Amino acid sequence: MNIRNLFPVFVGAILLLTTACSDSEKYIVTKDENGKLIAQKISDLPEINANKELEEKLPTIIEFTSVDKGFSVLSDAIKTAGVTETFTQEGGFTIFAPINNAFDKFPPKSKEKLLNPENKEQLATVLKYHIIPSVISKGDIVKAIREGGGSIPLKTLEGSRITASLKGDTVYLIDESGNGGRLITTDVEASNGFIHTVDAVMMPKK
Repeated sequence: MNIRNLFPVFVGAILLLTTACSDSEKYIVTKDENGKLIAQKISDLPEINANKELEEKLPTIIEFTSVDKGFSVLSDAIKTAGVTETFTQEGGFTIFAPINNAFDKFPPKSKEKLLNPENKEQLATVLKYHIIPSVISKGDIVKAIREGGGSIPLKTLEGSRITASLKGDTVYLIDESGNGGRLITTDVEASNGFIHTVDAVMMPKK
């Protein structure tokens, strides 16, 4: 992709299959013998089908988050905020997906308030702040950071910007209040975008 597209990204989303999974590992969502959705590594499946056929079965972002317990809070938040449709659309998204521990960093009362159905509009705003309406890999982000002199602003679906910086080989995100989060698993491919997991919830300015 043209890395310059990162700067003026127009205004138009999340996952930890396991924290130990490889950055380049790919998954599909299938059903077990009881009909329950499960996520499986493509590399673990018998090679009886061509890779192209397996690629076509890549799950959507919603399917990823709904089958992994590490995203149970995020999955519930998406449903509470009423933004499920956003995460099932076809097209190019990049999602910085907060893991459960990211939400646990909030004081209990603040977490309860954020996830309260009565505050669904605020919650929807926070979730959209984690979405970039363009497909960008970790490599794209790192290149842009280096070309940008140490950091790069990324315009989110919410409309505000989130800043990416680099320390060693690790990408860090900084929200508009100066709070930071670290990317853990990166470049997880879904049928409608890329997923990078983050260990903090990013918050736009109120």
